[in-house]
Amino acid sequence: TSAQRASRSASRPNAAAVLDRNAALRATFAPTEAIKRGDTPSCLPWLLALLLVLMTPFARAELAANVDRQLIDENDVLVLEVRYSGQLRSADLRFERLEQDFVILNQQRGHQLQLIEGRPHAQTSWTLTLQPKRRGALLIPPFTVEGASTQPITITVTEPTPQARRELAEWVFMESDVSADSVWVQEQFTYRVRLFYSEEAVLFGELPPMPRFEEAVVETMGGPSNRMETRNGRRYQVIERRYAIIPQRSGELRLPPESFVGAVRVTQQGAVRRRNLRLTTDGHQIDVRPQPDAWPADATWLPARDLRLTDAFDPQPPRFRQGEPLTRTLMLQARGLAASALPELDFGQTPGVRVYPEPAILDEDRQGEGLVATRIQSSTLIAQVVDFIELPEISVLWWDLDTDEIRRAVVPSRRFPVAPSTLAPAPPEQQAPKPTPAAPEADVAPGTPIGEVRSFPMLTLLAVMLWVGTIGFWFWHAHRRRQHPASAAPAPTHSSSSRERSAVLNACHANDPAAARPALERWIRAHGGHGETLLDALPAKQRAELTPILRELDRALYAPAPDRSWSGRDLAAWVKRHPHPTAQRAQRRPALPPLYAPDPN
Repeated sequence: TSAQRASRSASRPNAAAVLDRNAALRATFAPTEAIKRGDTPSCLPWLLALLLVLMTPFARAELAANVDRQLIDENDVLVLEVRYSGQLRSADLRFERLEQDFVILNQQRGHQLQLIEGRPHAQTSWTLTLQPKRRGALLIPPFTVEGASTQPITITVTEPTPQARRELAEWVFMESDVSADSVWVQEQFTYRVRLFYSEEAVLFGELPPMPRFEEAVVETMGGPSNRMETRNGRRYQVIERRYAIIPQRSGELRLPPESFVGAVRVTQQGAVRRRNLRLTTDGHQIDVRPQPDAWPADATWLPARDLRLTDAFDPQPPRFRQGEPLTRTLMLQARGLAASALPELDFGQTPGVRVYPEPAILDEDRQGEGLVATRIQSSTLIAQVVDFIELPEISVLWWDLDTDEIRRAVVPSRRFPVAPSTLAPAPPEQQAPKPTPAAPEADVAPGTPIGEVRSFPMLTLLAVMLWVGTIGFWFWHAHRRRQHPASAAPAPTHSSSSRERSAVLNACHANDPAAARPALERWIRAHGGHGETLLDALPAKQRAELTPILRELDRALYAPAPDRSWSGRDLAAWVKRHPHPTAQRAQRRPALPPLYAPDPN
């Protein structure tokens, strides 16, 4: 029908439409045909278009900044997040301009690389926790990265309302105090920082670090303590830190406020609330006074609450014997001073006594209300004479902080008798030579006949001959002694040497230094060893071997803290290697000069 013919003619494309579509197809595939013909320059626009498409994700880089709140009070903190979507080629973002109005409490950086619809997508973020420095309208400035910039953000900081303060204090608050507002220079005072939070709350954050001052020394008094305390009818958990502060210069010492930045999480009516917060304590100002005029200029300044000086002896009670060691220990203890401030103690000079000081031991107790410092000095005393010795007085000046006056800690002088040594053998008694009875004089009675005394010249000649023979024998014997010198000391008996050697070995096996030292001395003396000290009685080789062993033995006996773990193994091995320790020294000892030297004339 005519209607069907009209419908078929309408569905057919007209000639103009067909021509336009063919032109578009030729234009589309013209670059391909040109490439096939070698006509390269005509494809440059298409290559540029392709590169532009590939670079499209990076050209659309964005930089944005946002905060969690724009209205806060001065005790609160806010979180700033800066995000950059794109490939970051330049240096890291800088936030120095933020520090004009904010304290940067925390800063973190993150980086992500994702594939979205087959194309790479990079994102870098910076997250900062900011604390406002003041009230009012504060500005977060714009930031610029790779040509992209953020918009400035205005933050309004208000004073906390009384209701807000009360609500916050019901959950968490912070306070600090000092033990004194006015102190002497180098006087120790206590500084306490305490953080209270409700037992129903959960606290997040870290306590402030230990304060530091250029003009004061700060010592931590133990670790943080935890306890429960009730305030205004509510129970709080308390975290407390205590510091001992010792000003080193007179003048004004300022303690700035301490701050805690964190968060608190509480549950109210079944709902969990978490709030960022910043707590601040009050600052303190300390008046530090100089040394008083009454203090001597040549004395070490020692301000303390209490100071004591004592001494002790080992063994106790002290019994001095010639040549035998005895340990004296001085202990200086002060409350309210650092151990480094305690002066060195002088044992003084005592005639007839040798003093061998040990290194000082310093200690501090920081667990109480203040520092308790201790200085321990020990010395080994060896009396040289059998007589009375007098140890001099030892004193230390200190300033009593409770009464503000000079005090003196004293160990008075002491007098001790010195007995003979029990270790060295007693010298043999010298017996006086018996006088030779004189020959009785011949009594010649008056009127005796001359013939009866005619034998006198013969007797005189016989006496002269005997005298000359005696002189000749003496010269021969002296010459023989010079060629063959005899040992200066008699050899010890086998029984006494074996007994003393067994005593040394038994003490070594029992690891008993107190018994080993005198037994060793007796054994060496029994072999004829003589000298000012025990080592002087030995030859050079034995002395070199015994020196380190004897040093360990003396340290176990005379050190301020005796070593209870002394082992006698090394000393026992040395005794077994040298059954006659002084034999070589006795053989090399030169002969004594003759008692009566011959007259050279």
